[in-house]
Amino acid sequence: MSLKGEYLNQGIQALENGNPAAAAAAFTQLVKQLPEDDEGWLWLGKAVTAPDRKEFCFKRAIQLNPANAEAGHLLAELGHSTTAVKPQTRIEARQPAPPDEKPIAAFFAPQSPAPSAPPFLAEDLSQEPVMAAEPAVPAPPTPTGTDPVPEHQEQPPRKKSPRRLLIVLAIVAALIVCGLAAFFLLTSGILDGLTALLPVQPLPTQAQLIPATQAAGPAPTSTPSPSTATPTEDAPILATMLPTVVYTASFRETPCAFEKPEGIVVNCGFLTVPEDRTDPASGNIQLAVAIFRSTAASPAPDPVVFLQGGPGGEAVLLSAAAFPFLVEPFLAERDFIAIDQRGTGLSEPALGCDELVSVYKQDIEGQIPESSRGFIYDNAFRSCHGMMAISGIDLGAYTTLESAADIRDLAVSLGLAQVNLYGASYGTRLAQVVMRNDPALVRSAILDSVVPVDVALYNTDQIRFGYALDHLFASCASDQACNRAYSELETVFWDAVAQLNAQPVSVTAPLLTGGEVTEEVSGSDLIGIVLGMLKNSDLIASVPQAIYRIRGGDYSTFVAAQSSLPFAFEGIDIGLYISMMCREHIMATTESELQAALETQMDLGLYSRLPFLGDAGDLFEICHVWGTEAPRQGENNPLVSDIPTLVIEGAFDPTTPPLFGQRILTGLTQATYVEFPNQGHVPTAADVSGCAMQIVQDFISAPQQSPDSSCARGLDQIAYILPYTGTPPETLVEFAGDGFNAQRPESWEEQGDGVFLRASSPMDITQVMIIRTFLSSSELLDSLSSTLYGYQGFDSAPLQTGTRQQNGLTWSLYQTSSYGRPVELAMADTNGTAIVVLLFCHEDEREALIQTVYLPMIDSVLPLP
Repeated sequence: MSLKGEYLNQGIQALENGNPAAAAAAFTQLVKQLPEDDEGWLWLGKAVTAPDRKEFCFKRAIQLNPANAEAGHLLAELGHSTTAVKPQTRIEARQPAPPDEKPIAAFFAPQSPAPSAPPFLAEDLSQEPVMAAEPAVPAPPTPTGTDPVPEHQEQPPRKKSPRRLLIVLAIVAALIVCGLAAFFLLTSGILDGLTALLPVQPLPTQAQLIPATQAAGPAPTSTPSPSTATPTEDAPILATMLPTVVYTASFRETPCAFEKPEGIVVNCGFLTVPEDRTDPASGNIQLAVAIFRSTAASPAPDPVVFLQGGPGGEAVLLSAAAFPFLVEPFLAERDFIAIDQRGTGLSEPALGCDELVSVYKQDIEGQIPESSRGFIYDNAFRSCHGMMAISGIDLGAYTTLESAADIRDLAVSLGLAQVNLYGASYGTRLAQVVMRNDPALVRSAILDSVVPVDVALYNTDQIRFGYALDHLFASCASDQACNRAYSELETVFWDAVAQLNAQPVSVTAPLLTGGEVTEEVSGSDLIGIVLGMLKNSDLIASVPQAIYRIRGGDYSTFVAAQSSLPFAFEGIDIGLYISMMCREHIMATTESELQAALETQMDLGLYSRLPFLGDAGDLFEICHVWGTEAPRQGENNPLVSDIPTLVIEGAFDPTTPPLFGQRILTGLTQATYVEFPNQGHVPTAADVSGCAMQIVQDFISAPQQSPDSSCARGLDQIAYILPYTGTPPETLVEFAGDGFNAQRPESWEEQGDGVFLRASSPMDITQVMIIRTFLSSSELLDSLSSTLYGYQGFDSAPLQTGTRQQNGLTWSLYQTSSYGRPVELAMADTNGTAIVVLLFCHEDEREALIQTVYLPMIDSVLPLP
């Protein structure tokens, strides 16, 4: 069965079984793998429940295939026309948009730059997918002051079909994309490999806990290094200090909320535990659990328990969606258990906070005045807290300490003597507390991207982020090609930061949800974006080039980052996030200590610490509004343990840098430390070589032995993206178009409809298009030059720069731009229609691509009779 057929069958079966969530998960995987398949988008629209997401899916299906009658019918049932959409208006981030602001062209809505990376939650399928708003091809809006012509009224004759014109314009527009999918991953804080982990610009911690001298040192090599514990006379652990009510945790099996992997037995259900184990009057809460059974004839008695990141990320539906690479590797020997920690995912209650999410989206859409921002966010906090209090939720019970007790109760209720913990990012903090409080329960622990228990994140920004930036500069300097192309990387970076702080620039970007946002971008925003790229392993290679381009006035990186701002809170139950960050990081220090840290650390711009705004006093006030108490004595004590532990770090990670992993080694007597030289956050998820997961499997099979980590040391170093100079020139091969033959770049990925994407990195927007239209060049130019339609996504009307004669064709050459990036456009008439060649690229490569790709493609065009 084909890949498409497999996902279609899974999804359709799930729908027939009354399980739309599982159906949506299957169809999401289908459109992720085959984003140009209109049937996949049609079925995804049938599976999702939110009207706006249904609308998007059906419109996407129609855009891909205007003949998809079923999508048109379903869209009409939603009350939307398949030939017209509401105009989208430019949104100013700081003030309301002027009434005469031009509308954005729906034809040029951003889309994913590559089929393998559609801009929605690839690994977090607990909710319906969040996708780029890419509307169906609309009819031109009716001019102001006139009524639309009724459908039954006779239309005046036209030389060419307007529908054909619109289709052609949509094809042309499809080329002008923004490379947004990669930045959606990093700015949302969701796609850190497998997990919904700490945000891109994470919430800071206690600087005094890590000596400043450590931050300046080079990253250690990727070698296993057992450490010697140094026991301390810490205060007693909270769990042994406070009385616990008598209760019995229980596990109740229920049907799974997802389609089970073929051939795998999965037992799903809910673990019932007290909300507050110290309060006899406390009610119970339900924690969602999925147990993926081993395929072994005699499975090991100690399963893997997966501890998700965030805090606030889910695990159950994620594990089902990411089964092949997250779950399946473990099943050859033992079961794999996913649990939605209290307050998250399918667990009841889940601590979402719609009020804060709504305010944030209003903020980025320019609906909140600067002078009122703090007041409005404060009201949203209070409203969210009040709604939870009315619902009877005790927010004080949602702590890592209680979650650790949940893991103990899970094991007891399932009759497990021991488990193996697998924590990623924040999940490593939870794992450490379980290891500290219930050491007999834990056979082994895998800690990927460590958050030490005794570190308060808000106070260590400068140490963590400085470490990552220093590693970047040293890495590029030691790489011959990178150093040659970007010989002054560190100087250029800090000069660009200083220049942008002194003179911020206004950058307009299309939002993935539709419309536009215009932001004043400063040097602090540049710092935050670069750190976000270093966190995402797929983007590290693009960082030096992005820095140099920004210094040169190419703000494509800012455009991409701004486009995904609406998704900053996607995939996180924000109420749980607030509870834990307040108690365990903000309230774990003093107001004066926190303020001192905030005053000395690098500023990361307006949205860097959302939902926490302001100075230390403001942060403490927010946490008091939330009803948060400071951690009790011993609650944040560091781990001292002889449990076999595998500690994994990525050398470039600014969120949980190698310093953190090295820090906890001092308390572990049986630790193996492995650092991946080419990775950012969560290497077990991001390492496509398979090395990280193989080390994990070797370790868990024999945790008393240090696993062979030589594959980590043997990984290729970062292959930094270098500017294209035209040498060697791109190899062109024959291409058969509609009514013509031509040449196109051999190594570029074909996107369909004569569009070819270079895809040298997730940030590469470089594309060419060659198509034959159903209209003349003058008709096409008239539409592209129309102010009524906002130049169809161009920044301005194309300007003619010359002509070119070749193969009996006369080409008119034009130049324009889209969101500041250059566009080269050529049109030639033949047999009453026009052939169009279009190049979309970055300014620093423009001339080289014109000479080696664009002009040779034009000269290669041979019209057919």
